[in-house]
Amino acid sequence: MKAEELELLKRYFPEASVTMVAQIYEQRRFMLHFKRPRSSKLGDFRPPRTKNGICTITLNFDLNPYQMLITYVHEVAHYDVYQQYGSRSVQPHGTEWQNQFTTLLLPFMTEAIFPKDILTALQKHLHHIKASSTADQNLQRVLKHYDKHVETITTVESLPDGARFVLKNGLVFQKGEKQRTRYKCYCESNGRWYFVSALAEAKAL
Repeated sequence: MKAEELELLKRYFPEASVTMVAQIYEQRRFMLHFKRPRSSKLGDFRPPRTKNGICTITLNFDLNPYQMLITYVHEVAHYDVYQQYGSRSVQPHGTEWQNQFTTLLLPFMTEAIFPKDILTALQKHLHHIKASSTADQNLQRVLKHYDKHVETITTVESLPDGARFVLKNGLVFQKGEKQRTRYKCYCESNGRWYFVSALAEAKAL
């Protein structure tokens, strides 16, 4: 890998992980792109569009280094499963993907790379792997502590009951009662009810 490419990886990933991140990339045949933030996903894996095409992995460039690494491993696991089984033979986040995600992540799980609180949350996460790390609210609470703008973040769960708030998509809500990991909220913008994640970033009104 070229020196400038390694410097790019150092910008986005924990420095102690860069060598392994680069090795994983060089051992495989995919394109890696850092994209503008997308509210619906942190990254994705895309199979080739043509028979001889190349797979693509994209990652949101605004992720903190630890979230970036976990998301990278998540998407590389999709790449590996695709290479072994194809796109229609297995479930997207089935046993095959879970096993490969675990195999790829374990070498990174050291205190040289992750802080202790993230390591603890990751260990619990691997016992009950979800389709997305964002679905594991315990892990996400820990990871959010390392976001650059953490002091300005307000989440739905931190707002008082009945509070009015606006999400990134511009819709205005009134906070309702909690239903497991989400809150049933009334959307003043369109008169509908939605289940909003407890960790969704919101602006109080």
